Amino acid sequence: MTARVLAILAALVWAAPAVAQGEPARTDRVRPVYGEPTEPKHIAIRDAMRERRILETVTALLSAFRLPRDLTVEAKGCNGRETAWYGFDTANFCYEYVELIQRHSPKVATPGGVPRADAIVGAVIDTILHETGHGMIDILDIPVLGREEDAADFFSVYLLLQFPPDDARRLIEGVAFSMGSEGRQDLREKVGPQMFAGPHGANAQRHFNVLCLAYGADPALFGGASPPGLPPWRARDCGDEWSLLKRSFDRLIMPHVDEVRLRAAIAGVRFNWSPLASGMETFDKPPLGD
Repeated sequence: MTARVLAILAALVWAAPAVAQGEPARTDRVRPVYGEPTEPKHIAIRDAMRERRILETVTALLSAFRLPRDLTVEAKGCNGRETAWYGFDTANFCYEYVELIQRHSPKVATPGGVPRADAIVGAVIDTILHETGHGMIDILDIPVLGREEDAADFFSVYLLLQFPPDDARRLIEGVAFSMGSEGRQDLREKVGPQMFAGPHGANAQRHFNVLCLAYGADPALFGGASPPGLPPWRARDCGDEWSLLKRSFDRLIMPHVDEVRLRAAIAGVRFNWSPLASGMETFDKPPLGD
């Protein structure tokens, strides 16, 4: 290469504008948004979510994450669609989705005595955390071995289990009951191959995964016995399943988290739970059987 060519290349490099660097990752990049319902009947749902500080609870946890760009967590009306999704740096939760959760929540209380209203709160928070889990995988470029939908489930369950035991138990029972009820409905309908074609795990499988991880993390949550409905043969290995999840979370996600901020956020949450139900004869049975 001639000296003249080298000189021209050097001049071009020197004259080229510097490549813009992305913003440094920092905390406090998650914001809650309560959008307007598209149907008048969902105004009460929006107001109930505000009263229970659902989005504020989620964003308080996630604001401890160091992110290179903002993440929005938005509840909104979706013109009758019972859904939730992540896209373009926004975790979307439809007010209509609460109606689906209500249909699949206990009529009275979970098998562990968590009242219906509290079980609904657990399932709503889990759904929103699931979608923000997709957001964290995207924004932080977290590698996933397996289905991303499973990883988003496990992201939510891990964070729910960081709460004090009484809170964690109520949250987990609400999540597990809702998933189990959806699984029961699935099994009552004609089961065809197409049910297993999607990216999500079957609801029945998700139900047992939640119970297993919670039991593996802290058997005392359920009084030392395996959760109602979880087969003993699955319960035996739940400690190993939890250990694998914790190791993965510690290596892949916790380096992006201000742990002091996260602990402070957890300590600051007040769920305003109702007392546990009494009279076991009135409790709903495990949605997928004993």
